Amino acid sequence: METGDRAPSLVATAKAPVPRSERLDRAVVRASDAPLREGNRLVLLKDGANTYDDWLAQISQAERWVHLENYIIRADEVGHRFAEALCKKAAEGVRVRVLYDWFGCLDTPRAFWRQLRSAGVEVRAVNSPMLGAPLGVVRRDHRKLLAVDGTYGSTGGVCISEGWLVTSPETGLPYRDTAVSVWGPAVADLEQAFAGTWTEAGKPLPDEERPRVEHIAAAGDEAVRVIIQEPRRMRTLRMLQLLTAAVEQRLWITDAYFLSMPILTQSLMAAARDGVDVRVLVPATNDLPWIGALSRTGYQQFLEAGVRIFEYGGPMIHAKTLVADGRWSKVGSTNLNFSSLFANWEIDLTVDDPGFASQMEQLFEEDLAGAREVHLV
Repeated sequence: METGDRAPSLVATAKAPVPRSERLDRAVVRASDAPLREGNRLVLLKDGANTYDDWLAQISQAERWVHLENYIIRADEVGHRFAEALCKKAAEGVRVRVLYDWFGCLDTPRAFWRQLRSAGVEVRAVNSPMLGAPLGVVRRDHRKLLAVDGTYGSTGGVCISEGWLVTSPETGLPYRDTAVSVWGPAVADLEQAFAGTWTEAGKPLPDEERPRVEHIAAAGDEAVRVIIQEPRRMRTLRMLQLLTAAVEQRLWITDAYFLSMPILTQSLMAAARDGVDVRVLVPATNDLPWIGALSRTGYQQFLEAGVRIFEYGGPMIHAKTLVADGRWSKVGSTNLNFSSLFANWEIDLTVDDPGFASQMEQLFEEDLAGAREVHLV
């Protein structure tokens, strides 16, 4: 295998989005346990800086509660910006609750959490050693989720750390990640996801902090599913199986830690052999080098099947997204590997909307402009 020059413009031939299929809709809801919520407004968030600005603005406007769940919250400049905003809200009487993963935040000093708790923020660690079970060795709360007042929600791949603000000194490309903000009925599902993990770590949320979907007014025209992935449920994997079987024209994937499970590997290769334009964008330089090296050992089978692989030239591409047939999109926390698809708590927003899919395809094209395609030697 070899890496070629930077990818030229690879804009797909203009095609109308594939029509919506009621049969596929029914199959997806059965597989993912995620009903389609109509009437949402979405805003695509590119990279850490834009995401942090959006999240902090929403926290500052909170009147009733703030629910924040993130795999990594560092005690650096970014982490302290969030700590200040959360403590300020708690001082105003807003109920502020924070969930963090015990393993993901190993490097965060206890003093950071004490600062939050002393200001009235309720903080819980997920999956700490004393809660251990056989699966506890590998499972993580890998979600990145913010929900405010039952009116706003957001998810994606962005953790709370200065690392998401760096650029490459060699290429000038940024650390890439993607998130999405939501207004409308789907916020109830994001709140449900938070409530479930909160209960894993202690007493459940009060009923008033668990809004019902029928009580949230429509805010836009976009149709959304929130796939609430929990250990061993494999809801996202089952949805991906259906999507790879049904895709007709193109399937473009961005993944940070691409160690595809065999069943998904076979599905992607089968789609490519059937003439679907399957592209996978991964980091050229991975922040977990051993995963990057292991991922490359699997390239050959994909390339031989017709899957195109590109490596992004920035410091890291951490997004976990896909766009299919100019209609279906996914933005969330789930990587295409065993721990994400089987063992972790994850959250994924899937969108059935050609307009949003067009934004996702444009973002993918922008990332390809900073990537090199991998070829068989």
